[in-house]
Amino acid sequence: MEISGSGLAGRIAAVGLLAVSLGGVAVYLRPSEAARLAMRARLLASGAREGRVAVDRLPVRYFDSRPGRGDGEAMVLVHGLGGHAESWAAVMPKLSRGTRVLAPDIAGFGGTDAPPEGMSFSSLTKCLGGFLDEMGIRRAVLVGNSLGGAVSIKYVARHPERVERLFLLNSAGLLDEAPSSLEPDNREEARELWGITAGSRTALPNFFLDDMVRRAKSPARRAYLRSGEPTDVREDLPRIEAPTTIIWGARDGLIPRSHGEEMRAAIPVSELVMLPEAAHVPQIQAPEEVVSIIRGRLAS
Repeated sequence: MEISGSGLAGRIAAVGLLAVSLGGVAVYLRPSEAARLAMRARLLASGAREGRVAVDRLPVRYFDSRPGRGDGEAMVLVHGLGGHAESWAAVMPKLSRGTRVLAPDIAGFGGTDAPPEGMSFSSLTKCLGGFLDEMGIRRAVLVGNSLGGAVSIKYVARHPERVERLFLLNSAGLLDEAPSSLEPDNREEARELWGITAGSRTALPNFFLDDMVRRAKSPARRAYLRSGEPTDVREDLPRIEAPTTIIWGARDGLIPRSHGEEMRAAIPVSELVMLPEAAHVPQIQAPEEVVSIIRGRLAS
């Protein structure tokens, strides 16, 4: 059967319209998942490979900017509570120029299941160490955001010989207890959480707020917040030997600037760099500045 040019064009247009419509439905139903998939596509387009490695029999999902080119050294990007490796999509391609960069989903988040021993600060730190071991990374540059910063601090304090340099982005680790705002139960609480982490009071559609409430009920996230083990790095800070750059989004309403200043005072060789326009997740909110700071410090 022959199809005329106009008929073929019409079918192509219909398929395109269907794809856009399905994409719109996906964004409406699961906006955070749609955003993650878009960031995943960006990472894969940059040449990164997605893989899994068994860490104590737990399959840990990760992205590798230079697969097959390992020499025992790498930069490792560690995301925060409820996050995923894709949160580094805006910075990983540029950081990987001349450097192997790895971005894992830490235990319980993204595409990595919760560890058999349960969710806790200790189990996440153990997972990071096991990941470095299984990937053959003898010496790393660690870059951690929020909870990922606290996990990185705990690891480098215990294994100073394994970390060349440390970058902390609005790191957790000094709050006496987890803020109740991390578990919104309704749209208003979700709107408040967005405001303090994004540094913005932008009006958000209800389907986006509903998705935030739904994600806050993640079993792994709730298990971590109820583990009973505090995310406390106070005693670890003076033990850090690696030169440390603390990058802080000034608009963060979740973790105050004073925590960055306290870390700066406690870590022997450290500096604090403020980003006026960023909030709790600088790698997303100010990616160019983050890349410039990290590359500049590594080159000096």
